[in-house]
Parts: sequence; C-alpha cells; structure tokens
Amino acid sequence: MARPQKNNVDYFPFICEEGNKMFYLEEIYGNDGFATFVKLLRELARTDFHYLNLSKTSTTMYLSAKCKVSKDVLIAIINDLVDLGKFDDVLWNENKIIWCQDFINGIQDAYKKRNNKCITYDSLLMLLSSLGVRKPNKRTPKEPENPQSKVKKSKGDENKVNVNTPIFAYDFIKKEKQSELEIFEMQNKKSFPDYEKFIENFNNKVVMEQLEFEPNVLLARLRMLNTNWDKKPKLEKKEITSDKVISKLAKYGTRSD
Repeated sequence: MARPQKNNVDYFPFICEEGNKMFYLEEIYGNDGFATFVKLLRELARTDFHYLNLSKTSTTMYLSAKCKVSKDVLIAIINDLVDLGKFDDVLWNENKIIWCQDFINGIQDAYKKRNNKCITYDSLLMLLSSLGVRKPNKRTPKEPENPQSKVKKSKGDENKVNVNTPIFAYDFIKKEKQSELEIFEMQNKKSFPDYEKFIENFNNKVVMEQLEFEPNVLLARLRMLNTNWDKKPKLEKKEITSDKVISKLAKYGTRSD
C-alpha cells in the first residue's frame, strides 16, 4: 500500500550566519524577535501546504501563546518581517496569510522522494481562492524563484498543466470527505495498475477544467474519472516481421499437400 501523501515537513534548513534582518529583530524586540521568527518557521513546516492564516483570531491567539509574546508584539514582528522581505507582502496585507518563499526554496529536498510536489505560490493562490479565503483576481501571478517549478509554455500549449503542479485536489477531498474517500479507495484502489498515476491525472484535470473546490463536486469528478479510466495493463505489441514469419515456417515445415 502506498504511503499517504504529506504536505508538510519534519525539518527545514536554517542558516547559522546572522544577517542584517535578524540583527534588526533582536535590536528592536530582543530575543523575542528572533525566537518568534524561528517558531513561525516551525509552524510553516508542520502546517499543510506551508502557509499560516492569521485572519482567524484563534490562530493569532495560538501563535502569540506559542511564541510567548502578546498579540500586538506578534503582529508587529510579522509586519517588520514583511517589510524586510521575509514574508510575502501581498498575501499578508490583503489576507493576513504568512507565506515565506525562502522557506519553500529551502525544503525542496524533502519532497524529492515523494509522489506529490511542494506547493508553489501560484498553486497557493488557487487553493486559497477555492477555499474562499482569497478572491481570484486578474493580476499576474508571481514567478517562483525555484526554476524547477516554472511552467514551460510553447505555441498552442498555453493551457497544458505543468508536471510539477502540486497535488492538492485529492488531499482536499481527503480532508473534507474522508469517510467517502476511504470507501472509494477500498472499492477501487486495488483495480488500478498505478493508483498514483490516477491521482496525478485527477489533480491535473481539476486544474485544467478549473473545477470549483467544493467537496461534492470534486468527489463526483473523481468517481467519473474512475468510471472512464482504462484499468487494463498495457500489453507490449510484438512487431511481426517477414523474417519472423519465414523463421516460423522453417521451424514447422511446409505442407506438401
């Protein structure tokens, strides 16, 4: 049985050399500034899809308690980290979402041996829009700094989904419709020669068809794809040449009658 897909990490790299940004935090907030930054990174590591939504009061209360600072100090530190370029300014100012591209770049190795890819900035925007956290807009999405996550476009192929598109549609169903998905897997998973390939195809179709991230809609699409999916293993076609035919005839001989 394949391992369940993970969208968080157990570790992340941390550069030991102190820079100007960390020096500023310690000068203004003392040890609270540095400790809060590190603890926020730890929360980004353990949270699915590596973003923190502080639009919820309960999340702000939890993080302030976790960092051992008041809510006002926590918000002040985050605002400074945004101004310093450590956290994304658009997501924070518009939606109170913490996203750290440097952190994402640093954890790519953790996803190398996984079937699912690490989420990108553009995919996060899609996820937040589907969850109703962020309204979709027409502004040009940011290009991630990691070159492996960029979409390569060619003529007539603008709508093709990049193979590095993070897998989150299937995980969304798993979160919202866990019992139904478990039943689906019990009934169908063993019939697939490559179930991971099926999941990848499903997630790509969700993106290409721009489906609404509503649990029942996605579950219905998953079942429809299952119905139309060819589960028979592909057989290699043996090439039949004239030499092989002649060899076969020579082996068994020709009829004299």
